[in-house]
Amino acid sequence: NNIGGEGATGLSKNTSWTNLTTLNLFNNNIGDEGAIGLSKNTSWTNLTTLDLQGNKIGGEGATGLSKNTSWTNLTTLNLQENNIGDEGATGLSKNTSWTNLTTLNLSRNNIGGEGATGLSKNTSWTNLTTLNLSRNNIGGEGATGLSKNTSWTNLTTLYLSRNKIGDEGATGLSKNTSWTNLTELNLQENNIGDEGATGLSKNTSWTNLTELNLQENNIGDEGATGLSKNTSWTNLTELNLQENNIGDEGATGLSKNTSWTNLTRLRLHSLNPFIIASAQKNNIGTAGKTAVRTRWPNIKLEWF
Repeated sequence: NNIGGEGATGLSKNTSWTNLTTLNLFNNNIGDEGAIGLSKNTSWTNLTTLDLQGNKIGGEGATGLSKNTSWTNLTTLNLQENNIGDEGATGLSKNTSWTNLTTLNLSRNNIGGEGATGLSKNTSWTNLTTLNLSRNNIGGEGATGLSKNTSWTNLTTLYLSRNKIGDEGATGLSKNTSWTNLTELNLQENNIGDEGATGLSKNTSWTNLTELNLQENNIGDEGATGLSKNTSWTNLTELNLQENNIGDEGATGLSKNTSWTNLTRLRLHSLNPFIIASAQKNNIGTAGKTAVRTRWPNIKLEWF
């Protein structure tokens, strides 16, 4: 529709849609002007879902949006594929009225370490269950900053794929003690090596974790063995380590874990048979496969 900033501002002046629950303005080029205009709406008090994906909203617009005080029933906010950056993420964090927010999508927004750290300081979204920060650039600084959040105690799902968090970020994340309800953590393609995998394994608070995605990192035998020493993820059902650098030694090391008794799926290669061989970096032979199969005889194993 390409309604633009002027159109979104005009829309916000509506006073009769008092029962509006869902507003989808996906890909409408509303920009900062439109986001700020929308935020001034005072009549959509029953709004629960707001989709603003792909609208060229920058830091100013996200900060303006955060100042809204009337959408107290908002549960889902989608700001994917905008350009809110550090300024916008920090601005959003200062919102105090969306106390029922459960799902926040900020993927592909050019958010760096400063923005992720700023976001973590939010104290009002105590019902947040899902946070998507995939494909930003939060780095080690941002991951460590996020880990210090203490208010999102209901968080169950955290997507941080493709953020260049590295060993520093993985180790920093592991020190979080407040996300005790976390069930799914996606750290795909983050340049995590042996040090980061070993650091991550030392986490003791995510006792409800069921899915851990470490695909496309740089984890080798040492990291896989280090990861296996975790004793707190007793509810883990799925572990994805495909496209790392794990060989027989690492697979054998993994097999020595004694706490993942609920594991049902272990991915150690690439599930897609059409992926070229050079992309499949794990090189697990007969010894490693035998060790894993012996340890977990009934789970689904994926080597390729």
